[in-house]
Amino acid sequence: MSAPHCSPPPADLPPDDVFREIFLRLLPDPSFLLAASLVCRRWRRLICSPAFLHRFRAFHRTPPVLGFFQNLWTLSCPTGRRIRFVPTAGPATRISPPPGIQDWVLDCCHGHVLLYSYSDRELLVWDPMTGDTHYVGAPPDLVGEDVAAALVCAADHVDHTDCHSSPFQIIFLDCKDDQYWLSACVYSSGTEVWGSWTAITTPSLVSSESSALVGNSVYWKINFAEEDSNHILEFELHNQRSGLIELPEGVRENYMSDIHIMPAEDGCIGFAGVSYYSIHFWSRRIDSEGVAGWALLRIIDMDKLSLSGVPAGDMFFW
Repeated sequence: MSAPHCSPPPADLPPDDVFREIFLRLLPDPSFLLAASLVCRRWRRLICSPAFLHRFRAFHRTPPVLGFFQNLWTLSCPTGRRIRFVPTAGPATRISPPPGIQDWVLDCCHGHVLLYSYSDRELLVWDPMTGDTHYVGAPPDLVGEDVAAALVCAADHVDHTDCHSSPFQIIFLDCKDDQYWLSACVYSSGTEVWGSWTAITTPSLVSSESSALVGNSVYWKINFAEEDSNHILEFELHNQRSGLIELPEGVRENYMSDIHIMPAEDGCIGFAGVSYYSIHFWSRRIDSEGVAGWALLRIIDMDKLSLSGVPAGDMFFW
């Protein structure tokens, strides 16, 4: 008679530190961490730990881009405006704004989205990852219908990889198209009040496209509607002062009046412009004598690249 079959004792599982090191090296797409957290309670406890999530963000440094928000004009909504999220990290990524304010996205920065309701004149700071919402009434004495705004983290972070619970500021621009008179006002989540208006005359309306934050200043593009509108707007956060910066000569003609303000590769404010089949990257630098000027940093020839089998140059040309 054969001896009864005995199951071998269960193998000892690795300690928590080993699992943490493995999870730390997963791809930064949130879907990988989500899948791992559903395996068992132990893995979920390790992954959801605030200490581990902080290490994970620091290890991967630059957070992944899950997609982008697109403002659309439509006849299907009473306001004529609609927001759509376009995923880039995979078809499973779906992010929808909370109900209520769904008019327009004014800015996305440091893990938060800034939305604006034209009918209610109300702002919403929304964290898509945590679902947290912070409603803010528009600044008092708002006049214009053409508005722009920027959302910045007010915490003293080095790389802004963990701003979910940090205080923030909203820089709100009220643009009056009859005289191109622009007023700026700053909201602080710490005090929950708006500051005083500061005004400046601009050669044209400020574009409502997303702003660019570089150092202590926020920048917007000015629409190329007038002959002398070859400028960008700078707003200094510390002294809350606005100013105009002239762009290089020929920007209107060379880039068909279409540029995108962005931080440059060297850490200065810059812009990208499309010229036929190439993208030109510019940066505003200050020389040893303290004189500021624009420099062409790099040119990418899109005619030599392809996107999904289609020549990228053809897309840019048309």
